[in-house]
Amino acid sequence: MAPIVPVTLGLSSTACTPTIKTTGNFYQCLVSRRPSLLIPPNSAAGNAAFARHWETWVNADTVQSVHDVGLNTIRIPIGYWSYADIVDKASEPFADPAPMLAALDAVIQKCADLGMYVIIDLHGAPGGQQEDAFTGQYNVPAGFFNSYNFGRAEKWLDWMTRRIHNSPSYRATVGMIEVLNEPVSQHDPAGRYPAPGQVPGLTETYYPAALRAVRNAESALAVTSDRALHVMFMDRKWLAGDPRSSSTVANDGMTAFDDHNYIGFAVANNGDQTALMQSACTDDRRESGEAFKIEGEWSLTCGVDWNNNQAFFSKWFTAQQQLYEEPGMAGWVYWTWKTELNDPRWTYSHLTSLNWVPTNAAALQQNVFQDVCQPWR
Repeated sequence: MAPIVPVTLGLSSTACTPTIKTTGNFYQCLVSRRPSLLIPPNSAAGNAAFARHWETWVNADTVQSVHDVGLNTIRIPIGYWSYADIVDKASEPFADPAPMLAALDAVIQKCADLGMYVIIDLHGAPGGQQEDAFTGQYNVPAGFFNSYNFGRAEKWLDWMTRRIHNSPSYRATVGMIEVLNEPVSQHDPAGRYPAPGQVPGLTETYYPAALRAVRNAESALAVTSDRALHVMFMDRKWLAGDPRSSSTVANDGMTAFDDHNYIGFAVANNGDQTALMQSACTDDRRESGEAFKIEGEWSLTCGVDWNNNQAFFSKWFTAQQQLYEEPGMAGWVYWTWKTELNDPRWTYSHLTSLNWVPTNAAALQQNVFQDVCQPWR
């Protein structure tokens, strides 16, 4: 598979402080620190602000830009609040999702027009699957792992699966749905893993139920096997359990597995260029049984100053490209396309504007053959 890259659509955030965060409830923070954002009677202003953001941050022009630098796939992270029927409006003050869904529809249509591939990712789950703002909440501990929130996520998967198969543009371009992004794992700070209810609830209860939610929706719609979605799970290397420990998941022939590898967070000295290169050049992200595996998130983030080290970052990019395109891997997704930081370590569009990485499909396909790893092998 040729290289793939995500854009981010539909995630909300606030300016809640770490002190407030640790009280255990994101919404208490929202009420106490940002009362004008989405809390009645001022919710109209908050809704309007989010609508403007969704119209402008990622749109059809963005998709064209992704396509024009030679990338063929977009991963779209979405929160459960996109499906208003499962939101507890009394305690979960998210913005009206209608403008977000309109923006999503426009992005999907452009992807279909360009013949691109789309992965829809449940990035923010009910209750929060991680103690992190990317879930759209800041619950401490993570509150996803119980029957109530599992059920709401399953309803979201049913709803999104039907939305995909019932729309010509979605059917033409969306080929994969991810049931959960980055649950609490053994990679996290001490004390987080496992979150209450996570073991064995995630792998033994939620993962098989999530897969059934997708397949049951497809069965109800009489979707033929050649049109079924690939259903994606975090891989074993995420260290949050083995999704294939459930026979339901192991026996489904249309599963996929998501590996996230941030080398700059993993090495002891992330300012050491030799250590960073050695990791990229000697690692192996493959796992037995995980036949369709994508490097779903990676970046060039590290402690090396990007202002004066173009040669290193270009070489490190190539080394990671080789790692994620080796036989047994199905391609990669860079996190992310666009940020407010304009830091190329996190921002693929900035990398291309600087010409630090190839800027067309042919050049990307040739780039992987550069011998940048010989000193570290």
